[in-house]
Amino acid sequence: MKTKCPFTRLLKNNPVGSLLAFQNDPYKFFDEHRPADTTKPVSLNLGFRRFFFCYDPRHAQHVLQDHRHRYNKSSLVLKKIKALSGPQGLIQLNDKDALGVRQTSAKLMNTAGMDRLVRKVDGFVKEIFPVIDQAIEKKAAVDLVPHLTRIVLRTAGVFVLSHDLISESDKLNTAFVDLNRRAGESLRSLGKCPFSPGQRRSLKTIHSELDRIAEEALQEDAPSLLTAMEAKGEEKLFIRDQLKAFLFAGYDTTASSLIFATYLVAANELAQSKIALEARSMPSLTYENLKKSRFMQSAYKEALRLYPSAYFLPRESSQEDTLEGVKIPKGSQVFLSVRHIQRHPDYFDNPNEFVADRFCQELKHPFSFIPFGGGPRVCIGAALAKLEATLVLQKLCERYEMRPLHPAPPEIEALITAHTKAPLPIFFKRREKIAAVQS
Repeated sequence: MKTKCPFTRLLKNNPVGSLLAFQNDPYKFFDEHRPADTTKPVSLNLGFRRFFFCYDPRHAQHVLQDHRHRYNKSSLVLKKIKALSGPQGLIQLNDKDALGVRQTSAKLMNTAGMDRLVRKVDGFVKEIFPVIDQAIEKKAAVDLVPHLTRIVLRTAGVFVLSHDLISESDKLNTAFVDLNRRAGESLRSLGKCPFSPGQRRSLKTIHSELDRIAEEALQEDAPSLLTAMEAKGEEKLFIRDQLKAFLFAGYDTTASSLIFATYLVAANELAQSKIALEARSMPSLTYENLKKSRFMQSAYKEALRLYPSAYFLPRESSQEDTLEGVKIPKGSQVFLSVRHIQRHPDYFDNPNEFVADRFCQELKHPFSFIPFGGGPRVCIGAALAKLEATLVLQKLCERYEMRPLHPAPPEIEALITAHTKAPLPIFFKRREKIAAVQS
């Protein structure tokens, strides 16, 4: 509904008003500026900067693949997350340096390496079963947020450092969450925020823990990103930045997506039964068999579609371009609204509903689903995220029936990534038998 007050309308529609609205709630800002016709990007001035907001899969294909040579990572956003990613971390790198790190990490994702992670995650999930069983006896709900976060962070530690971060997980998570919140606040300001004592303390915690663990892990020489980069002769600070970037990117977005997926599955009794049936029919717990869990894979992708952790993908035009007839000047900020692209009604039936088997069918457009980005810069950790999330959900559904305490969808806190504002209390019941599941 449009306001009738000229002053309010002027404040809302000028660059300062737009900047204030974005600062207040970027998640809501993307909603409010989505046009009825999404075929063209929305051009806005936020303060002194030019932005283009994109809501269509065709925009994503143009920017991420077809004309990717005209778009770099957003320097604006990279500055804001430098404390999280490290100045030389993969997120900050381009071209040859980025390719080298991606190749090194990809070699660790072979069948043996992924099967090792499957066994680790399986063990981590089983450790929370006694907590759930005690809650069942007391008829109490369990807040899964800290448990799921801890599982994902420990898994990231195994991949990055070949070290189970069980004793360091809470400390590291607190530090990373603090930096994420500060980065989110800094992004919304679009200006330079001072380096605070709190930020310095969080960074010191992360650096000191990583340095200590790395020194111990190198003595054991177990397969990990750390040992692979050490073998390449990379400098210590460069390696630390990669460890930090992979730890943050590897656990923050995965934990967030797993939390949203658990809520959606817990609220859908039929989906739980299908996941449990599929899990119990798996011949053995291996990475290859896990990838063949068609329904579980679909349910997780559907959760990612509705609640992408990376709710927007920022790019910056390195040269002038034209997108669907709209001129994009050099140096413009181009923000792809992942959440709206993935709920586009032209590409998804009932786009706001959780349809667990939706991804058992072909997509109508290859860039209508981009939770991990797209094109050659697609997230290197996508396979790890899918492994962890699908295995955790399979194990929960195989052993338990779940029901969320609050049936309403979770409220979103838009930091650099999307998070739930509140806990995720779930009621559990031991699953005995699985009846034949009707489609």
